[in-house]
Amino acid sequence: MIRIFSLLFAAVSLAACQPDGPTASTETSPDGIEYTLIQMPGQDDVSIQIAWPSDWNYREGTNKAVPIVGTDLILAGGAEGYPAGDVIEQFADLNSEGDVYVSLNDHVFGELTFERDALGETITIANAHLRAPTLDKIWLDRVRDAISQNVAEAQTQPMRRSFDAGRWAILGKQPLGNALSFDDPGTFEGATQEQIAAWLAETFTRRPAAIIVAGGLDAKAAGDALDALLDGLPDVTPALAQQITPDFSPRRILLHDPTARVTNLAFLGPLPPTEAGAELEDLILIHALGGNDQSVLFNAVRTELRASYGFNAGIANYTRDHRFFYMAGEVETAKLADAERVVREAYGSFRQAGTLDELAERKTPFATSFTKLSNFVVDQARSELQSALDGFETGRSLRLVEELAEVSENTITQRLTNAFPPADALVVIAVSPDRDALPGACVISEPRDAVDC
Repeated sequence: MIRIFSLLFAAVSLAACQPDGPTASTETSPDGIEYTLIQMPGQDDVSIQIAWPSDWNYREGTNKAVPIVGTDLILAGGAEGYPAGDVIEQFADLNSEGDVYVSLNDHVFGELTFERDALGETITIANAHLRAPTLDKIWLDRVRDAISQNVAEAQTQPMRRSFDAGRWAILGKQPLGNALSFDDPGTFEGATQEQIAAWLAETFTRRPAAIIVAGGLDAKAAGDALDALLDGLPDVTPALAQQITPDFSPRRILLHDPTARVTNLAFLGPLPPTEAGAELEDLILIHALGGNDQSVLFNAVRTELRASYGFNAGIANYTRDHRFFYMAGEVETAKLADAERVVREAYGSFRQAGTLDELAERKTPFATSFTKLSNFVVDQARSELQSALDGFETGRSLRLVEELAEVSENTITQRLTNAFPPADALVVIAVSPDRDALPGACVISEPRDAVDC
């Protein structure tokens, strides 16, 4: 659910910075498939990144475990001419990699990375699994049970339970909530071959939302590869209904868990979507707020509470349109109320100050990452795909360093003032073995009870 690659690698403008460096162009394959080509001179590797839109998790009546189980099963479960489980070894023999996963509930991402000499066989294998997957029952049970067990274990952790309660408070009973928490009874058991097949049939088409090809291919080779990869898939553009209504109105909630060994405290607040820009400012600000042991929150908790623990900050998404930042950490149960005050005051002062000291130094780690981006076809393609889905111009991922240089004290101040909510406008969720540890809070016994707070 967290935009790992967009947070690290998203934003910028057109084409290459150096004459011999990567270049970007909008292309159309012989069969009419539109895509972005990033030609990277000297690269033997190629990465194809595809985003298929989906509203499965937004709809009533769909099993919300189907996409997460289906994305694991599509390659592992076999296909026409390929026994279940064999593709992993076949890709390894080719030195190729394939992955399918859900991104922010709005899209299903497909990644295929290979050496140029392995293009033909890699594409053939991937096409068979997209076009005619077997969805082997034994592998379905294996995948479903493994994911279900991992989710069940995670749901016992105080940090996870606080975010689950936050989802119930903010999203209520909207269908998307169970795609984020998987806490409706029978969700995983209900993920059948028939439902997964229905999801596959409506998701994988010849008209994705965006396609990126990055690496050592020219337009002809890239177009031919895409036509072969998507051959036999439905040539349709699905009608989607991806609407939710989050409620970020401020509340204070305590989830009473007598079995919890630690107390967890979390603050949530909305941020604009990345398509609105200023994501680099967000990254720098969040790192300064709670990114390491020199951050505002870490120092506030250590200094004012004389605590041995830290407090961190980050950015996450419910969907591409609904993004939020969080501040979270473990605290001493007896100091929960004090910790709430200290963290809220530290954030309020941070926001009110409106500036960052040593801005140039804070930008350096990002500049280093962006400079190295074109060394890796996978990272370059992922960055460009996120940019394309946000509606920015072709080739935006090639000038990250230039956009980072445009981040200034003025843009930082504007971002803090206009995008980050006031300290008293946050949703607060604590998980604690002491039901009285947060005076005045709405006390609940299960995450789903937060819907009534």
